Amino acid sequence: MVKKEEKKEIAVTDKSKGIKTVSDKYIDAMAKEAEKVMNSMGLELRPEVKSGLFNLGLACEKTIKDKGINWDQVNKDGLPSKLLYYAQLNLNPANNELYILPYKMGDTYVLNFEESYLGKKKKIKRFSSDKLVDAIAFVVREGDLYEPDVNILGGDTLEFKPKSFNNGPIIGAVCYLRFEDDTKNRIVEMSLEELEKVKDASKAKMGGKLSPAWQKWEAEMYKKAVLKRALKDISVDVPVEYQNAYMNTEEIDNSNYDLNFEEKTTVVINENVKEAEYTEPVKEENDLHKSEEVDNDSNYAEFE
Repeated sequence: MVKKEEKKEIAVTDKSKGIKTVSDKYIDAMAKEAEKVMNSMGLELRPEVKSGLFNLGLACEKTIKDKGINWDQVNKDGLPSKLLYYAQLNLNPANNELYILPYKMGDTYVLNFEESYLGKKKKIKRFSSDKLVDAIAFVVREGDLYEPDVNILGGDTLEFKPKSFNNGPIIGAVCYLRFEDDTKNRIVEMSLEELEKVKDASKAKMGGKLSPAWQKWEAEMYKKAVLKRALKDISVDVPVEYQNAYMNTEEIDNSNYDLNFEEKTTVVINENVKEAEYTEPVKEENDLHKSEEVDNDSNYAEFE
């Protein structure tokens, strides 16, 4: 009897050639374990969560590759729970909603996850107890008409008429929070002085040098600053089952996966090979003065 040759797993990313990544192997194995955990709690690992896990796996693979390290150098303790949690929140690194940052600890690297302002906005709109409808951020320049009307009991309103093609000096930034209940609408402002303090803090964090984002897209960074401040105090009620799944997934033992993260074998694609579900990046909010092209450089997009 001839023994059937076992197919090897794949460890290189190339969608055009139908090649899977070592992350696929890791995510597939982790998803099966996570599904067992969730089923034991009477919860379902929904298709969109599985898709989210796959997107996160691609992002992890890119982060590791960009860092010049491999999976064997990554401490994977607690990683399944983080991946499951952010997959449930539907935060996608490809949309600049979540940053994956590798930090060296001893002889290994730990992957830390940080929500961007876009990720915070998305999560708050989905889980805010006050039912946030939108958060609109814009800069105010000299010559613009900006008239805020603050009403603590009845909800804030404002009138904003930017001067056409206005490239004048920026005098401040505003974020307008709109809720389902109009009486909760709020205006959050930051003066130029406050914005400059954020800029200086970013400069200090970068070793005394302004990042490319601040050098090229100052107005966009001002909008991010005021939006982050506005979203900071909004309460978010993430469903308790998400937290429970997160806690229980921490019990997953990575040794059960029996993974060889150094194996790199290419195979021809067939119907049994899962293809990546790539997601187009979300565009930034348009400047109310003019349309600007924004570079999605996640290395410099976040500050503070």
